[in-house]
Amino acid sequence: MRIAVNDDLVKKLESLSLVELSQDERSRIRKDLEDILAFFSKLDQLDLSEVEPTFHPVGAGKTRKDVPDDPLPVQEALLNARKIKEGYIIGPKTFGD
Repeated sequence: MRIAVNDDLVKKLESLSLVELSQDERSRIRKDLEDILAFFSKLDQLDLSEVEPTFHPVGAGKTRKDVPDDPLPVQEALLNARKIKEGYIIGPKTFGD
């Protein structure tokens, strides 16, 4: 399935990621998305009929240890949030009114 990279897609991604882009940045993002999708379309050319499907491409033992770390201070975590209310990040509604 080929994804149509157009201005509507870039504007939707801009909205979903809660950023504001200039027209120049939108053009660059559009070009980058087209290049990325063209690169991944090369996978369609591979003959994978003899390749066994895998659940995860990384074998066991090649991931980092899950070690607890000190949490980020609340004020530092909220530094880049657009909207904050009572110490929480306020995001856009994703369902309903």
